[in-house]
Amino acid sequence: MEFLEPKDLTENKSYRIRLTVAIYRNNILSYKNDIVVPSVYIRRNEARAHIRKEVTERLSHSSFFRSPRPDYDLVRYSEEATCNTFLRYRIISGSPSEETLPKTV
Repeated sequence: MEFLEPKDLTENKSYRIRLTVAIYRNNILSYKNDIVVPSVYIRRNEARAHIRKEVTERLSHSSFFRSPRPDYDLVRYSEEATCNTFLRYRIISGSPSEETLPKTV
């Protein structure tokens, strides 16, 4: 039995990182934007390592914390605690030539 994909399919596969920024004011979503990081990764593990590095740097060098919400990775609380910024990192399949973002479920 062979479970590997054919060589021509694996050569064309690439991964990118989608960063979602959401701002909640008084626990109501007031702003949300998806940004695709311009870097392209051949392996999913490379994209995961980049996300891990980015999260570690934000935790140690900024005012972001691990998010208590399961749908976001990081959160930055405002001083008044009424306007909080949430970040989410996701790995998506795609090449730089693709213009549209795939929908997440």
